[in-house]
Amino acid sequence: MIKIKIIGSGGWDGIPSPFCNCKVCTNAMINKDSKDYRTRPEILVQTDEGKFLIEISPDIRLQSVKNNLIDIQDFLISHWHFDHMYGLLELHAWVEFIMLNEINLYCSQKTKEWLDINFGHIPKNIITVDSFKKFKLKGIDVTTLPVYHMKSQDDLLSEDKLNNTFGFLLEKDNKKIIYLSDYYNIQEKTFNLIKNADVIILDGTYLFEEQFPDKALQNGLKSDPDHLHGTKIIEFASSLNAKRVIFHSVTHLTEKTHQELQKLLPENMEISFDGMEIEF
Repeated sequence: MIKIKIIGSGGWDGIPSPFCNCKVCTNAMINKDSKDYRTRPEILVQTDEGKFLIEISPDIRLQSVKNNLIDIQDFLISHWHFDHMYGLLELHAWVEFIMLNEINLYCSQKTKEWLDINFGHIPKNIITVDSFKKFKLKGIDVTTLPVYHMKSQDDLLSEDKLNNTFGFLLEKDNKKIIYLSDYYNIQEKTFNLIKNADVIILDGTYLFEEQFPDKALQNGLKSDPDHLHGTKIIEFASSLNAKRVIFHSVTHLTEKTHQELQKLLPENMEISFDGMEIEF
């Protein structure tokens, strides 16, 4: 048995975004049970042997209450950016005074360096994992998948040295599930590993960029070099031959609702939402 629950489906600022009164953010403020209300990235993975989280969202306090998360000790972290890791600050008191034990953080060497500098005061056990390393976690075979994310750093690296940002391949009972966070390019070895998956959960930050409204925020973000943009996202997703494609890290930048975005996607592709469940 594998259960996946997308607890947080939003991009770096969530929806509603701070101080925004666009249609999508306004709808999310009015109706917190709508699919337009999105917290930052967080995915719960559960098997008969236990559960773990992918990412430590800055919204983890709210997410843990809404989803009744109890005593999770293991976390996979894709990279060191705020929306993927800074929920550690929310976990500090729980770890030190209630859990009375260290949490286990699986991450790249680059992410460990950031953790050591900025979160040295939080009790934790950091397990650095090399690129393409396979290990067992709660009965699942987990393989780290290096991706090109930080263009200012990663473009200088050869493929065999790439170790800044990870995606994750999860395998159990002949099922293949992929999670990829932020990336602008995928190296060949990673691409070959993620093809033909049962489910692939992909970054949708700049999905349908060609339909962004003509506003300062949207126009400025179109030059972000650290993500795939617009039609390239759909082209990449289509090339993977997955049975099911799900987009996470969905933003308000298109100013389109969940339903409006879903109607724009091909048949086997979906927009995620907070609380979305996948079960095998």
